[in-house]
Amino acid sequence: MELKSELLKSIWYAFTALDVEKSGKVSKSQLKVLSHNLCTVLCIPHDPVALEEHFRDDDDGPVSSQGYMPYLNKYILDKVEEGTFVKENFDELCWTLTAKKNYHPEKNGKSIIPWQDAFRLWCLFNFLSEDKYPLVIVPDEVD
Repeated sequence: MELKSELLKSIWYAFTALDVEKSGKVSKSQLKVLSHNLCTVLCIPHDPVALEEHFRDDDDGPVSSQGYMPYLNKYILDKVEEGTFVKENFDELCWTLTAKKNYHPEKNGKSIIPWQDAFRLWCLFNFLSEDKYPLVIVPDEVD
């Protein structure tokens, strides 16, 4: 699988997890933090000037995935080189954001599936899923 498309699946989950209003858009400040963290875990130089220019404060409102994709591709994904970063650190960053929205242990702290196992299942799903968005888990396949 191409590295860029493999990374994009996890990033898609992180982006949608930040979309708390389910509007298809995320605030610029959250995308700035996400972008900085992605650069850090992917071991690529962070360009705060390009980030500020792309997400100018004079633009109205939050950013959709289509608005974020040009920045993500040009300044992050196009610079990623295989073998220069720890893939598990990248996955853990995206999972941490994703889990806040999608992983719900029971109130007593117990869960059907422990946090670490849910993380591994999520990574496996991302690896096996097709490049069609939104990514969908079919419950029968998980069983």
